[in-house]
Amino acid sequence: MNALRVVICALLALPIGWFAGVLIDRVPERASLTPLPGVRLSGKYLFVHASMVVLFVLAAIRFDDEPVSVLVGYLFLFAVLLTLSVIDVELFRLPDLIVLPTLAASLILVILVSVIEDAPELIRFALAGAGLYFGFLLLAHLIYPRGMGFGDVKLAAVMGLYVGWLGTSYTGAIGLVLWAMLIGFVAGSIIGMVLLAVRKRSKQIPFGPFLALGTVLAVLLSSGLVAQA
Repeated sequence: MNALRVVICALLALPIGWFAGVLIDRVPERASLTPLPGVRLSGKYLFVHASMVVLFVLAAIRFDDEPVSVLVGYLFLFAVLLTLSVIDVELFRLPDLIVLPTLAASLILVILVSVIEDAPELIRFALAGAGLYFGFLLLAHLIYPRGMGFGDVKLAAVMGLYVGWLGTSYTGAIGLVLWAMLIGFVAGSIIGMVLLAVRKRSKQIPFGPFLALGTVLAVLLSSGLVAQA
């Protein structure tokens, strides 16, 4: 394990966690990002800082032998997913101001890194993953809009892109995306049933955090989830 890479990622998570807190507070209300606040270490801000450190360290370990450019892509993904998950829990929203620029930046990153690393075929696998995840959730949204918001559908394109990028074949990419969806849907269903049992009545829950969880776990465990061909 590259200990230096792990330490650098852990330290990098601190300012990223601070900025995530700024986005969580201001983007949903379309408020100006300036003036920037100081470091806050209570409540949700402490949770975001701690979670960001954990995610960045796990990413450093998972991509220990991968190019730095690949690691940067997944650090970006994890940071965005954590930020959006907190917003979704608070407001039942996944703001376009974060999701759409993330999708555009991610497409550019995946294409550039794949070409630079002389693996252009990975672009096709990434796009296949994005298309599958987006298409599946779009269908779910059209069938039951109240249960699957369009914000989740747009975020699915981002998640599928990165999950599919880990495939070494179309089969591997599709398999990983299916795992990500399965984990997310199962986790969301279990929590939903627990809340129903506790509250004795149905209540809407944000689904974005569970989809994000499924994606993070699929990325971290990808080497053992599917047989790459």
